Amino acid sequence: MLKPELKSAFKTVYVNCTTMKSAGTIYGKIIQELGIDMPKSGKNNKAVIEKHLICSHKMILLVLDEIDQLESKRQSVLYSIFEWPSIPKSKILLVGIANALDLTDRILPRLQARCELKPKLMHFAPYTKGQIVEIISERLKEAGVEEIFTGMAMQMLAGKVAAISGDVRRALDISRRVVELAESQKSQVLQPAVDNQNNGGSPKKVMPAVEKPVDLKEVVTVLNGVYGGSQNIEKEEDTFPLQQKLLLCSLMLILNKGRNKDVTVGKLHEVYKKVCKKRNILAVDISEFVGVCSLIETRGILRITGKKEPRLCKVNLQWDQEEFGAALQDKNMMADIINDTSCL
Repeated sequence: MLKPELKSAFKTVYVNCTTMKSAGTIYGKIIQELGIDMPKSGKNNKAVIEKHLICSHKMILLVLDEIDQLESKRQSVLYSIFEWPSIPKSKILLVGIANALDLTDRILPRLQARCELKPKLMHFAPYTKGQIVEIISERLKEAGVEEIFTGMAMQMLAGKVAAISGDVRRALDISRRVVELAESQKSQVLQPAVDNQNNGGSPKKVMPAVEKPVDLKEVVTVLNGVYGGSQNIEKEEDTFPLQQKLLLCSLMLILNKGRNKDVTVGKLHEVYKKVCKKRNILAVDISEFVGVCSLIETRGILRITGKKEPRLCKVNLQWDQEEFGAALQDKNMMADIINDTSCL
């Protein structure tokens, strides 16, 4: 978080590059965030930005998250963006965030040849078990429910995530799912209540139930679902929101009836849109669709692979295809979708 005196000195522009349909569309997004006039032709977007950089205005702090999503055949977009700070009299600071520490060395070797273009690298290591425990504990403390996890449950959750990825976002999402599971399994407490007619004590269900800390059982159940292990497919399927069900049915349609079994996010989105249109359901756009894919991935059902633009990432079903298909066949609308070859 920037200090107030520093924040007032910068015009901050933040863009998450996973929302870009292609590398070249980043220019239009930056123009929009800067609040300058959009040229009639998209071909002039880059020139408009470069002209604006040398005008009289605040220093621009441009933050590009997931910048590796801007990879292209000749890397022309990335090279252009990294050259902006070296333009004479330009007022811009560039911060690029990527998962790969060797991004610039691997795909932008020309930057190393010029000292003024060579970026400074900052390595943020994956979170350790102790750090994940500390972050989750702090979040729970802020919510006033710091006693909701037992010590052993917290240690197991943090240790598993730290060993596999060190991704604190995944740890927080798993924590949320563990709490939801514990709440759904929370038993109601029977307490005696006076019956005025019979003058006796009769057990009646009284809410709310006594809060019970989350223990190892709930953590293991969720971790098995996310990282592998036995899943109760029908039980999981009943908890999906509509858009997630439509996405999964579209995937099963491609895998069962399609000619090409290699499924990309872009191809899956096209089939999903046809499925929605045929059933008069509003389809989400590609950027929201990528988010839906990520939510399903946290359940351990899908695996999204690939480091290029989101549309080209491959989608792999992690659950058993036959068992999952059989579970969906029991639902009328979903059974209809996964057999509807007209949407392919």
